[in-house]
Amino acid sequence: MGNDRRVEAWREVTRQARASGEVDIASLLRDAPARARRLSLDAAGLHLDLTRHRLPDAALDALLGLAEASSLAARRDAMYAGEAVNFTEGRPALHVALRAPPGAAADDGIAAEVAATLDRMARFSEAVRSGAWRGATGQPISHVLHIGIGGSHLGPQLACEALIDHAHPRLDIRYLSNVDPRAFERAVKGLDPASTLAIVASKSWHTLETARNAQALRHWFAACGIGHADLRHHLVGITANLEAASAFGLAPESVFPFRDWVGGRYSLWSAIGLPAMLSAGPQAFRAMLAGAHAMDRHFAEAPLAANAPVLLALVSLWNTLALPGATEVVVPYSDALRSLTAWLQQLQMESNGKRVGRDGLPVNWPTAPVVWGGPGTDVQHSFFQALHQGTRAHPVEFIVVVPSNPDPEGRGDALLANALGQREALLHGRSGNENASTAHGTQERAAGGTEAAAWLAAHRACPGNRPSSLILLDHLDPERFGALLALYEHKTAALGWLWDIDSFDQWGVELGKLLASDIEPLLDPTHELPADLASDLRSLLARIREARA
Repeated sequence: MGNDRRVEAWREVTRQARASGEVDIASLLRDAPARARRLSLDAAGLHLDLTRHRLPDAALDALLGLAEASSLAARRDAMYAGEAVNFTEGRPALHVALRAPPGAAADDGIAAEVAATLDRMARFSEAVRSGAWRGATGQPISHVLHIGIGGSHLGPQLACEALIDHAHPRLDIRYLSNVDPRAFERAVKGLDPASTLAIVASKSWHTLETARNAQALRHWFAACGIGHADLRHHLVGITANLEAASAFGLAPESVFPFRDWVGGRYSLWSAIGLPAMLSAGPQAFRAMLAGAHAMDRHFAEAPLAANAPVLLALVSLWNTLALPGATEVVVPYSDALRSLTAWLQQLQMESNGKRVGRDGLPVNWPTAPVVWGGPGTDVQHSFFQALHQGTRAHPVEFIVVVPSNPDPEGRGDALLANALGQREALLHGRSGNENASTAHGTQERAAGGTEAAAWLAAHRACPGNRPSSLILLDHLDPERFGALLALYEHKTAALGWLWDIDSFDQWGVELGKLLASDIEPLLDPTHELPADLASDLRSLLARIREARA
């Protein structure tokens, strides 16, 4: 657990959480000016409102005490300095160096390497976007097929969607991640290989799904007359394993490298972001980096009590303790951010889905709440019913983007009104008596008297007092988008330091992969099943073999 001060800080936070019970958020908000000063702030073009949580001032003080006792600031500074904050693998986590402007990085060698890669990416992107880069038959590129999975896929796809206003009109960018053959068929449907550029992105170059899809891609090109000698016009790789990419047949000039200190889920800012640069252009990509860097500086320089990622992390930690069984719901009211939740699931749950601390012993507190959600207003018609009337309170994070384009149908206003209305409903709820007698299909029951009206009111009632956060973007541009992602990256790292776990390794991901490699040969009906195979697995394999036959 660490030093005595940290132990005492954890005890105090836990005591506060147990005593919080049904803290009334509306009552806390009656002292709105003082609460807003502590729990709302502006950072790097974003506005955060964390006032609507069951978090009294004394509990916030205890959480800040825990941050101090956990040496959060010192660990943050160690990450920026390039120390091995990924302590189980002995590696730094230097994603902040990928978006530092010239002269701002701690290591001149790393800064020069990052700048050189960005320049290469920009030259290549401009060549493709301008039509100067052509396929083997002389046609300009009209489609880009990106093959990757996890961090090599989620960040670039999210960025392309978020920066759609900057997208090149000729380029259609598609993504292939799943190893399911149907996914490949859907990805290449309607594509002309002669005008298609493929990007294979894999940090290790050994990720099974990406490797199998890359082989299928080579066969697809070959079947259309584009053989090995011509692939240089149609295929580039992004990897930290240059040797493996070379063995695959890629020439050095067709490979965009990045280093092993770039974690997959923190890699959008590296060469992994090439699809986003191809789509939105180098200028927009660099603006995205600048926005992320602005949040980096805020995280590095702001006091803990006025630090957006730190406060976001403290509120998240508090809810894991004060609301047992609670998950984190993220709802962006912006269609351009529709893939944000999937990106966040990997970032937060892969980073902090750990049960053992730095000392190798089980931690004594819950980590990594489940992250889920979807775009508003769509999800209001799916799971918001459970958020308003379900038996558990799940904190909801509203990400609200002020629409920038005028809309004669008023859809932008409807989007904003729904976001704010849902947040009000979560806080205030309703008794169920309001207009109960006029509810559709219930007039007859309500007319039955007081007992019937009470019955109906019970079904209509929403308890309220359900916590929520709000992140407001005046508009969605590359800078604010970059700042938003960096905000969540730093929130995730801060939580890891508070829990004393390693947010930068991912050993749990490997186990299922290892077992899959053992099982795959057993799917072959000519392969004899081992005698010591578990009976349930043996039965299942036999059934699968029969179905395939």
